[in-house]
Amino acid sequence: MYRIVCESYKNYMTDFLLHSKDSYRYKVMLPFRLAFDTSLYRDEKNKNSLDYQKLEHFVYLAKQNIDKYPNIKSFLWSLESRGIDGNNYGVLSEEEFNEQIKIINMFLKLAYWY
Repeated sequence: MYRIVCESYKNYMTDFLLHSKDSYRYKVMLPFRLAFDTSLYRDEKNKNSLDYQKLEHFVYLAKQNIDKYPNIKSFLWSLESRGIDGNNYGVLSEEEFNEQIKIINMFLKLAYWY
């Protein structure tokens, strides 16, 4: 599952690099690059950067809402196995979280798998 989401994320973000890095959907998914690059994740964790906090907050909120999004369980387990456990930093708006969860669900449904 992790590999599918990782490759789908790369495909998704590449589409924006070619067209518009100013897109809201591009910006809202940018913190997820940390989930797919362990050295970048560690660096941003040491800095306690906003992107690090947003990724951790996403994981926290996803765990809190697992009954609403049961298909994300295996992805969360993959993140936990990489030390991304989630924390309530309070930095994501409800709108941002909802957009992120929609996009991750699209990845899980292979919408960007090619």
